[in-house]
Amino acid sequence: MSEPKRVLFVTAPIGSGHMRAAQAIMKELERLQPGVQTKMANIFDFISPMLGNTIYKGYLKVLKYFPQAYGMAYGWGNTNKLALAGREIISRYMSDHMESFLMKYSPAAVVCTHATPAGMVAQLAKRGKLTIPSIAAVTDFTVHRLWVYPELDYYFVADNAMRDDLAKWGVPYNKSSAVGIPVDPAFLSQSPKEEILSKLGLNNHFKTVLIMGGGAGVLPMDKIVKACDQVDASFQIIVVAGNNQEMFIKLEKSQMCYRHPIKIVGFVNNVHELMAASDLLISKPGGMTTAEATSQGLPMLIFRPIPGQEEANTCYLKRKQAAIKVDSPSDVQKTLRRLLVEHPDELTRLKKNSYTLRQPEAAETIARHILLQIT
Repeated sequence: MSEPKRVLFVTAPIGSGHMRAAQAIMKELERLQPGVQTKMANIFDFISPMLGNTIYKGYLKVLKYFPQAYGMAYGWGNTNKLALAGREIISRYMSDHMESFLMKYSPAAVVCTHATPAGMVAQLAKRGKLTIPSIAAVTDFTVHRLWVYPELDYYFVADNAMRDDLAKWGVPYNKSSAVGIPVDPAFLSQSPKEEILSKLGLNNHFKTVLIMGGGAGVLPMDKIVKACDQVDASFQIIVVAGNNQEMFIKLEKSQMCYRHPIKIVGFVNNVHELMAASDLLISKPGGMTTAEATSQGLPMLIFRPIPGQEEANTCYLKRKQAAIKVDSPSDVQKTLRRLLVEHPDELTRLKKNSYTLRQPEAAETIARHILLQIT
């Protein structure tokens, strides 16, 4: 009896979106072929935990305190020859550590949901040390040059404009498909909205505004909640503080002061239900958050996107008329009043436009491609 096929997913714990994309594909693989074995690794598995933790904390601090510098580095890394040479050095160094991991696990295919492991895998392929199929699933609505390695066998991206960019940088069209960003199957099959609202203890007759700051809770949610609370309309608020315990406590202490009903939670595993119950999302435009929102037809108020991929994701949603960008709590207040009171038809249009962007088959399509490569 032959051993079950193994598929290795390699990602990075820089935000949870890259890992959630991998998990979505893993679930589809296991559903389509129950005998297949899947494993998720991240780039910090190949270096010391202390170094990995330092890199992660440094990344968060740069995003919080120096977003413009991050944006400059992002743009520089997309065009500068020195940056591209630097990525080769880093990829080669880290690929040496990845090689022994691959030998131990012995996968039939490797899937990357972050640019850094894509570079590591490409380095191994370039040196003839990787002969199994290698696949990249890009988790934003833009593709950065650091993702691009002709040595990888196949790319899955969100839309056809990204395929054009890949082709411009040396990846032929027959090595890419525009399928969307893979989301968890839970986002694609929901109970009726009224049932979910009742389950969450919310009012079936009110509009619901969901405020999320990502797993690290990077939004000034207290100021945004206060701005929302100034709007004279019948609506309720859900706030997801994520892992930001300080913000969670701060919001809870102020809960009795708000005029509107408000539900405050920390890190949760039922974002699919919270989105299904909501009429508008106020958040950062991470690729995964954006894909999950559009899978529900949930329009967004995008708060102060960070230069780089967040700005690119914002441009994509604005171009599709499925989101509005806001830069301050006062902008939030004005826009929310417009959508809920002055021009509710605009919110209806945003919802319809968001729903047209949903691509529910992404995870299944990628999983089927992987199975074709390993069976």
